[in-house]
Amino acid sequence: MQGELLCEGKIRFGPLPWETSERLAQFSGNWLQYAPEENALVVRQPLPSSCPAFTAVPCELISLIYSIPAELRDSMPGGCLYIKDRSGDVVRILVERGDVRIQWPHENYGRAVPIPVDAALKGMDAKAARVKGWARFAGACERAGDLQKFVEQFGGLYPEGDLPSECEQNLVYVRFKDVNIGPKELIAKLQELSESQESLQAELDVSSPQESFRLRVRDGQVSAMRPAVWKEPSAVLGSQPSN
Repeated sequence: MQGELLCEGKIRFGPLPWETSERLAQFSGNWLQYAPEENALVVRQPLPSSCPAFTAVPCELISLIYSIPAELRDSMPGGCLYIKDRSGDVVRILVERGDVRIQWPHENYGRAVPIPVDAALKGMDAKAARVKGWARFAGACERAGDLQKFVEQFGGLYPEGDLPSECEQNLVYVRFKDVNIGPKELIAKLQELSESQESLQAELDVSSPQESFRLRVRDGQVSAMRPAVWKEPSAVLGSQPSN
């Protein structure tokens, strides 16, 4: 996977004395270089023999930041570098006032952002989608079996997954454990199986290698949200020691 890693982003240093700017411009890294015209650290086109981004980028970044006087580091505008692979963000390197924080993606629905339902459903690769969560609706007990058959016949890329269900007093409760089903098709099927739209309740986390979001159904009304990806605080490298 390291051969497919790439780096994107920019770290703004702000105004620097010409002596410092000239010294930074002489730095020749495998991944990073200083752009005097922007007063910023930018990503260069890595050479075929360059070190993997996971190893080289933090080292080069810290080396450059530590070559700047402490009083100038405190006023740096900063920025972010993203090390990615083909599936999306792998790690973020955040720079604030000379501090360097390495952050791994961490889905947080406590800070989720609402998104249009239609856009979420259309943007998901149905055959690669995995669903976790639960759904409840009014209906005869055999409708849980109808849902099971529908999922088994869907024809997604991942046949594994589990769909345990319970039924009590004409109320069907279903749990989704990494079930491979398109979210658009699933919502339509749940609406079809429900005796009344108002009885349908669900909370479904949908993910694929490229996308993730949560579908929430309350009294038949569907909403969608995307989780915050980065959490604070994270591991800190290069920060000045406290006294």
